[in-house]
Formats: sequence, C-alpha cells, structure tokens
Amino acid sequence: MLQALDNHGKVVTLYSLNKERLAKLKVEGHFYCPVCKEKLLIRAGEKVIAHFAHHRKSSCPHGGEGAYHEQGKLDLYKWFSDQGFRVKLEHYLAEIKQRPDLLVEIGSKTLAIEFQCASIPMSDVQRRTAKYRENGFVPIWILGANKLNRLTSQMIKISSTDASYIHQFHEYFPLSIYYYCSLQKQFIFFQDFYFFTQTKAYGSLSVMALDRATLKDFFTMRKLPSDQLLQTWREELKKWRNRPVPFHQKNETAWRQWLYLHQLNVQTLPYFVNLPIQTEFMAKSPPWVWQSRLYLDLILKQKKFSFTDAHDILRNHFYPASDFPLIHSSFHPVREYFQMLERIGILKCYKQNIYVVIRTTV
Repeated sequence: MLQALDNHGKVVTLYSLNKERLAKLKVEGHFYCPVCKEKLLIRAGEKVIAHFAHHRKSSCPHGGEGAYHEQGKLDLYKWFSDQGFRVKLEHYLAEIKQRPDLLVEIGSKTLAIEFQCASIPMSDVQRRTAKYRENGFVPIWILGANKLNRLTSQMIKISSTDASYIHQFHEYFPLSIYYYCSLQKQFIFFQDFYFFTQTKAYGSLSVMALDRATLKDFFTMRKLPSDQLLQTWREELKKWRNRPVPFHQKNETAWRQWLYLHQLNVQTLPYFVNLPIQTEFMAKSPPWVWQSRLYLDLILKQKKFSFTDAHDILRNHFYPASDFPLIHSSFHPVREYFQMLERIGILKCYKQNIYVVIRTTV
C-alpha cells in the first residue's frame, strides 16, 4: 500500500520522499495498516516504487499488493489529479469496511476506483460493488493489463471470473471492460464485444497512452462494425466445424454424441445454432450447446412456444444476473438469441414472450 499511519495516527505517503528520508524512516519509523492496525514494513528500491507492506504471515485482506499494482494506483492517482479532480488515495471507508484504491470526486458524484491485478472470488466483486452503490459511490473496476489475454488485434479471452468486471453504465451503453498497464502506461478499452465461445470475445479494442487519455474516454462509446463481426464470425464458425475434439473434453464429446442420437452433427447443424451473442458470459455452457437444445426441443418440434418454455429447458445453463453487478441491462442470453432469430426470419414474436416458428432452415 502507498499510505500508512504513524505512531500519532497521521497518514504517511512514501512515493514523493527522497532516498535519504526513506532510509531514515526505515530505521526510525513505525507504521501501521489503517485497516488491520498491524505493523508494516517499508519496501523501496531502484525498480520498485516506495510502499508499505505487511509481514508475510499477515492475514489482512488488504495485504499482498505487488509493485505492478502499487505503480498503477499511483499512476491513476496522478492522472485524475492532473485533470483537476479531487482524489483520495487508499481512503478507508469505515462504515463499509472497504478501502478503494481511489475515491474521485466529480461534481456531486464520487467514483470508487478499484485497480485489480490479482484474481479474487466473484462474490468479493459483487459484495464490494454492492456496498459502494448502497453508500452512494459509483464503482469502476480497472483490471491490470497483466490479466489481459489478447488473441488477435480485436479478440481477447475473458475468463468466467473476469466477466464480473464487465461494465454497462446504462442499457444503451455497450458492454465494456477496462485495463491499465503500469509498465507501458497505457489504457486498453474493450467494448461492444460478442462471444464466439464462453470466453473468447471479439469487439472494439483500442489502446491509449495514459498522457493522452481523459476520464471522458471511459464513457465514450466505441461500436464494433457489423460487417467486421459477420466476417470474423464466419471464419470462426468454419474453424469450429472442422476442429477435432480433444479426448479430454468430455462435455464436448458427450454433446456430439447427443447430436448423433438426433441424426445430426456439427456439419449438418444450421448456422444459426451457433450465433455469437453479447451475453454469452452469463452461460455455463458454450453457445452451440444451449442453442442446439432450443433448436431441437422447441424450434423443430413446436410451431409456437414462450420464453418461459425456453427458460425451463435451460434452467441450469445460466448464471444469475446478480453475478454481474456492473451491468445495468436486464437482458438474457435466450432473449438476445431469439431477437437474432427474429432478424434472420426464423422466429416471429407476435405477442409479449410468445414466439412463432416461421422456418427451420435457411
């Protein structure tokens, strides 16, 4: 951490001190964690930003932050300050027992900024986000670029746990996930993305140097061109149809056997059984698995069905919306999929939540 309390309860910050002052504090100073009150050590060196650290055996939930994380916090602190915002660094909120990396006052609103470089349980993200909101703060989570798994220029892998950090500030705002690299001093903005698998997402990815970015860039909408999505999806669909299934992928093998029992295989499935959707991160199974269930159990068998019918078939295939606390839309993967099927003429919604099958092939 970048700040601690001294013997008199005064907040001490290290990053701006010179070598002589740091050396003296290492010998003479006594510093304590503002959360757990444990005694802290001073860490400083040529390649490490000066910071406080807990002892190895500490059980404090706010311990264990590395140099990459500390440098990122400091970069963001200076970045907000340089834009004229009032910023508090590592301010402990006693009423909710949380210490956001930054609190940024913007007019009548206060942003609670978390720079997250390590993996934590989804439940922690949900709980902390909920407490911020309950107490009037606007939470924004920025992932360390050490968690960015870039596959191509516009495609990244978003793990099931990192999906909890997907933002949507209002229902018309594109899905967004933010990264910052404290080594390269760059923001990475990934927006308006669609999932080809449960974790592989294709969208609008842009990189911006810290000294060229402003807070406004977090709220700028970057849309993915539809023709670009269509072309890339066709390429991915072709790869998927032709790829062999590794022997250790038991669930995939079982699904293909299920298809075979229905006299189908991946080559004979219609293309709309594996459509890329934005809310696939809410699914526990790949898009081709749950979409094929809807195709075989509803679209081929019934002329008319409801959203409730589809939901009952896939009752255990999705995570609850509450697992994604930074998203304001109440959209559901099945509803999004049905809207796509409407656009290509497979289904028609003739009254609320009731769908009629128009055709079963293209």
